[in-house]
Parts: sequence; C-alpha cells; structure tokens
Amino acid sequence: MKNILVIEDDKKMRDGLVEILTDEGYNVESAENGQVGLEKIKKKEFDVILTDLIMPVMGGMEVLMEIKHIKPGANVIIITAFGTIENAVDAIKAGASDYITKPFKIDEVQTKIRMVIAMEEINKYPQLLESDLIKAISNPIRKDTLKLLNKAGKLKFTEIKNILKIDDATKLSFHLRILKSYNVIEQDSEKVYMLTHAGRKMIENLKTIEGVYKSGN
Repeated sequence: MKNILVIEDDKKMRDGLVEILTDEGYNVESAENGQVGLEKIKKKEFDVILTDLIMPVMGGMEVLMEIKHIKPGANVIIITAFGTIENAVDAIKAGASDYITKPFKIDEVQTKIRMVIAMEEINKYPQLLESDLIKAISNPIRKDTLKLLNKAGKLKFTEIKNILKIDDATKLSFHLRILKSYNVIEQDSEKVYMLTHAGRKMIENLKTIEGVYKSGN
C-alpha cells in the first residue's frame, strides 16, 4: 500500500483529500502545517506528498525546499489557487512533480497521484531517459502535447487547445511553459509550437516508457 502525506492548513480541504485518497486504497496521513508535515517526513517514508502553496507558519515553497533537502527523491505535488499558477511553475522547477488547483476535482487528484506513482516506477529504469527530462511527460497534457506536435509538426496555441479539447487556456499555457523549460518544444518567430531535437528524442523514449508501464500492469 502506498503512503501519502497531505499538508494543508484548511481542515475541510485537508479532510476531503484524506477521504478521497483513503477511498482509493492509499495509506494517508495529514498535517495542519509545514512544520508538522516535515516532522512526519523525517520519521516515515511517503510515496507522494501533497502540500498547499500558501500556508501560515511555513509556506509551500519553503516546505518543498526542506523536503528536497531531507529527501531529495521525494515526490511532491503542490496545491495552489488559480491566481498562483506562476508560483506553481516555480515549484515544478524547484523539484515538485506536479500541481493541482483549488477547488480541486476528485478525478484530477486521483489521476495525478497515479501518474506520479507510475513515474516513480519508471524511475527504476534510468537507462530510458535523462533524469532532467522525465518530468516533461509526467502529466497527461504534456505527454499528449508532445505526441500531437510529433504528428502534426507545427501548431498554434489555439490549435493545440482545440485538438486536445482543453477548456482551460491557463492550464495549457502552464504545461507549455514547463515543456519549453525542459527544451522539448520551442516556438518560431510566429509563435508556432514545434518539437526540438530533445523533444523528438523524448517521443522515441516515450514509446519505451509506455511499454514498461503496460508490462507492469
């Protein structure tokens, strides 16, 4: 059974996440602030840690940095409000595995937890990918965008949004920035998106990764 820690100062949201994840079959613990959460992390191994970005006592970014100092390989998902998407980008660059937004959707939380755990399994095969590129495909939107650009060649933002049927333009923009930060996609002078050489290599590696994941289920 996978162990999950939820660090959230809002009791209603904290209890909601604990209930959702417990119903999914995880062993879930919670902490009302970052300091309590860090004490739990020092004493126990957690497969995934969810932490709010804005909290009293200790903010989510500070919690993230401390977690990475204590346990560099820890999988951390940031919980953020709609207005702090830029901070979520910074958190990903600082080592977070992904983010979820408030108010969260149950299926989104479940999917992202499963994806992070799946990527942890893939990490057991370091020969498949360069370590700094693996996060580029740790989210379904980013993975689907890479596949789409590989097939189409070049696409505008609105074309990607429409083809992938993504209603939230801000969410797509976030994931495109993540892909650009890992240098797997780029834009030309007309702001049209395309794969880089690293992105094309990622597509080849993705075929192997998906084979590993399928064989393990």
